[in-house]
Amino acid sequence: CAYADRAFTAEQAIMTAYCRGIAIVESKLDKGSMAAVGLSWEECKRRCPPEIVVACHNSADSVTVSGPPKAIEELIKQLESEDIFAKAVKSSGQAFHSKYIAKAGPRLRKALEEIIPNPKPRSHRWISSSIAKSDWNTPLAQFSSAAYHVNNLLSPVLFYEAIQHIPDNAVVIEVAPHGLLQAILKRALDPNVTNISLSKRDSANNLQFLLSSIGKIYNAGGQPKMANLYHPVSFPVGRGTPMINSLIEWDHSTDWAVANFFRSFSRSGENIVSIDLSKKDDQYLSGHRIQGRILFPVAGYL
Repeated sequence: CAYADRAFTAEQAIMTAYCRGIAIVESKLDKGSMAAVGLSWEECKRRCPPEIVVACHNSADSVTVSGPPKAIEELIKQLESEDIFAKAVKSSGQAFHSKYIAKAGPRLRKALEEIIPNPKPRSHRWISSSIAKSDWNTPLAQFSSAAYHVNNLLSPVLFYEAIQHIPDNAVVIEVAPHGLLQAILKRALDPNVTNISLSKRDSANNLQFLLSSIGKIYNAGGQPKMANLYHPVSFPVGRGTPMINSLIEWDHSTDWAVANFFRSFSRSGENIVSIDLSKKDDQYLSGHRIQGRILFPVAGYL
């Protein structure tokens, strides 16, 4: 989001993502787990024991929880016994967006303050899912700063609140290593919204999947800059560049009927063509004017 909003350079975006991961690894956090649960935000808060934190508000009836592995495992079993959807989420053994990773915050902030020495303001286009709308006017929310991105890592994800700002005719593109939110988006958004994921974890060919997704963006009315996928061409090209004319051939597989003009062998002949501008069929010839005079087109003599 920061890169798309021009608050980050490409280098800052990559380094911020890198430092976020390194901060988690080097902080040597206690093992944690996460699970997707088919309950509302309020109901899950009411039912969960104190050691489990509601980490992500995905939709009206879907949340993700974080907590110690044993507590998460027991919660999944309990909900499954009640025929309530509950599934463990692969999170690399971490309880993200909760108090259980708070120890990584200071390490991440120190690194980000070097990467983002002069934070740029966030525009109105960037809808935050880590800060409640009631706090969008606070200093924390106004800049793409180290403090903002640390808060983004540690705070619950208010995804459901954020997607309420998506128009009913939008093209929604999920930029992620895997289209994890596609099912949630299709249920939560208006049927007129076009949902597109740029990658798929179990795809046999992710390059083909990406190019197909770009095609879907085009079909939905977007104008992707396809030239950016290729190296720029400098002219004149090198002598070794193959010509394209050998790649283009006529298709003679279909026969077409055409007029057959043949030469007359009569010794003499005459063909008189009468032109009358008062006739509807000849009026178009009045459009051929040279220096103000209506002249019969020279090509007509042929």
